[in-house]
Amino acid sequence: MKYRLSSPCRGSNTFDAVPEGEVELSPERMSSIMEKAGFKIKMKSDILVIGTKGEVEVALYRRGKAIIKKAKEKTEAEQIAETIFSQI
Repeated sequence: MKYRLSSPCRGSNTFDAVPEGEVELSPERMSSIMEKAGFKIKMKSDILVIGTKGEVEVALYRRGKAIIKKAKEKTEAEQIAETIFSQI
């Protein structure tokens, strides 16, 4: 699935990845996507799933938006986003 990656705050290590199409994910599907991407599930609700891998933390929302925190650089965030959105 195509997505748009942006950094809401210049110089921060946080990136937003937003799908270009309509998405509706169940909590089980969000968890499955995160686990297949190598993330350990930290928190799960009906609205979002938060996973961690090393220093990086990703919040994946049921509408497909992903917030990637503590990525070292944009290329790392792009790789994570690509891994997640290839499964949606």
